[in-house]
Amino acid sequence: MTAAAELRLATIGPPQPAVPPDPDTWIGALGSLPLLAQPGERWLYNTGAAVLGVLLARAAGQSLPDVLRTRIVEPLGLRDTAFWTADTDRLASAYQPTSDGLHIWDPPDGQWSRPPAFPDGAAGLISTADDLLAFARMLLRGGAPVLPADAVTEMTRDQLTAEQRARDGQGFLDGRGWGFCQSVLTDGPRAGAFGWDGGIGTSWLVDPRQDLVVIVLTQRLFETALPPQVHAGLQAAAYAALPEPESVERTTQ
Repeated sequence: MTAAAELRLATIGPPQPAVPPDPDTWIGALGSLPLLAQPGERWLYNTGAAVLGVLLARAAGQSLPDVLRTRIVEPLGLRDTAFWTADTDRLASAYQPTSDGLHIWDPPDGQWSRPPAFPDGAAGLISTADDLLAFARMLLRGGAPVLPADAVTEMTRDQLTAEQRARDGQGFLDGRGWGFCQSVLTDGPRAGAFGWDGGIGTSWLVDPRQDLVVIVLTQRLFETALPPQVHAGLQAAAYAALPEPESVERTTQ
């Protein structure tokens, strides 16, 4: 972690668009570090998706923002999803709770007001509730028109092995596994739902069995690994508002 910080990789902690260097420098620096484990032996949050972003850009011959724009953002009509915006009047200040009250962690003219040198495949997009809902609806209908159905199936199921979970998933993934870049609930009445809680203050939950999407966007950074109660409370309220299944009368002859 110390070496990664010294190389400005920003692979641990909240998104820091202003910190990492360009993709070629970034992946070269990452490649200079020793492996924590052989591929497949352990699960590590975040870093793999950042590597995939670099590989996607190289495979497509485009920058990662252009890959996402042409293949996901524009086909789905996501008007407000990007790695930055010049329209800073629409950006909210992000606040960090401290012992002295709330402090501004990032202002509207801060890190998301200019293009990052390293578009991060793991984090750092700005968006809106409408765009997130459109993306969730794409997953609920099986990926059309941007993904094949079998890809969505793999994205939204638990991919961790028992060995990976035993070594790396304790505490961080209680009651849930990991699909592709999002958690998957594995226990309880919401098993099969997927999504993630973002430490800058957001959460999204998609439940295919209930045809339900719950999006909570706040300006307050999490104080612990678990989201504040407002996120759980709004999700519970959404589930409570679902209509009861219609009773079916059965007769026997």
